[in-house]
Amino acid sequence: MASSENQGLQIALIIFVMLTILLSVTTFMFFREYQEADTRSVDDKKSATDANQNLRKLTEELEATKEVVGIGRQATLSELRQTLTDDMAKFAATAPPESQFYHPALEFLSKTLAEKTDELVAARLTIQQERDERKKVEDAKQTQVVEAEKNAQKAIDDLANAKKAFDDDRKRMLAESEDLKRQIKEKGDAYTEIVDAKKKQEDVFAAENKKLESRNKYLNERNLDLDPTSDSNVADGKIVWVDQRARTAYINVGQSDGLRRQTMFSVVAGDDNVGRDQKTKGRLEVTEILAPHFAVARIIEDKMTDPMVEGDQIFTPLWSPGRGEGFGIIGLIDLDQDGVDDREMVRDLIRMSGGHVDAEDTKDGKQVGELNINTRYLVEGEPPVGDLAGKAYTKMLNDAGQLGVRKIPVARFLDMVGWKNQKQTLLFGRRGNSNDVPPERRDGGQRQSNGVVAGGFKIRRPFGRRGLGGVDAEGTAPKPKSAYGK
Repeated sequence: MASSENQGLQIALIIFVMLTILLSVTTFMFFREYQEADTRSVDDKKSATDANQNLRKLTEELEATKEVVGIGRQATLSELRQTLTDDMAKFAATAPPESQFYHPALEFLSKTLAEKTDELVAARLTIQQERDERKKVEDAKQTQVVEAEKNAQKAIDDLANAKKAFDDDRKRMLAESEDLKRQIKEKGDAYTEIVDAKKKQEDVFAAENKKLESRNKYLNERNLDLDPTSDSNVADGKIVWVDQRARTAYINVGQSDGLRRQTMFSVVAGDDNVGRDQKTKGRLEVTEILAPHFAVARIIEDKMTDPMVEGDQIFTPLWSPGRGEGFGIIGLIDLDQDGVDDREMVRDLIRMSGGHVDAEDTKDGKQVGELNINTRYLVEGEPPVGDLAGKAYTKMLNDAGQLGVRKIPVARFLDMVGWKNQKQTLLFGRRGNSNDVPPERRDGGQRQSNGVVAGGFKIRRPFGRRGLGGVDAEGTAPKPKSAYGK
């Protein structure tokens, strides 16, 4: 028991000693930190004292600065800055930014004031000189002023006289104006009566014109029925003999009928109708006029299955025995589809056969010439594009309808006159010539020789004899013979 108690006391003693050591160490550490804190406190108090002294000094300097600026000791720093800004904007706005402070601004203003003072002195001196010069000028012109006053008074008097004359003229003109107004009213009333009467006449004319249009339409229809070209019994002539070997035909019209060379005819069978939709056997072109009623024509086109024979009829709208026909031409005429207007060819066909062109339209929509009651045909090409270009085209169509002029397409016209595009025709046999239809290159051009022939390809001919080209060995061509071989 006593042993256990001693053991407990030892443990208690050990714990007490440990706690005592721990407390001593803790106390030492806290004392060390206290000393350091006290030392820092002393240093902080000293720094605070120095800072307070500096603050009081700066505060006194700031208050003194405020007094110098003139805003009072109680003004804040923002008020001081605002005052500086206002003063610079008000008194030193022209100063550069680096001079917009009180001392630099004063220096800038002082310098500027000195410069302006010098300029003012010079300006005053200049003004004084100008005043002296002006006084001299005024003294010199005083006489002129007096004279001008006299002239002004005279002008006033003249103005008064002119005003009196103007008032008299004005009264007279007012009286004349009233008289003119009365006359104008009377003329206006008379004009109104004339307009009313004219309107009544126009109404009457419109009614009459409507009747005439209806009657004209009827006459046009009758005119087409009576058109010789639509009559199956009318032809311009007939074939009296055919020489197929010479490709020649003889017809029974000639000089007395007013026939001309190069007139072309369509050929129809002797028992067929002539005029509108007949089937043609071929085409002829007059080459020579032999007698009053006898001429020679070459065969331009015929059919092997239906050759031309004696008694076949000939017809063309370009010509009638004893007279030439009148034509009108409108629209675009492109015979070979190459994009070029071939109207000149149509004119030539008409003129060569004794016909004449009475009127035609132009590319810019204008009309040349006039259709009349003697105009027989209106040849229609493709309608032009655009309202302006088609103005004359439309007008001539309407005129043709009113005058009873027969309208025929270009293709029908060419078929009726017996025209054939020779560039597209190749004749075979003795009279055929391949040079009439040259081959076309793919690029659209035709090959042309440059005239240079290689030595291996030169034509060789026997000496002293004429070659195939009609040239002798010396290169001399024979003299041409006459038509009778002499």
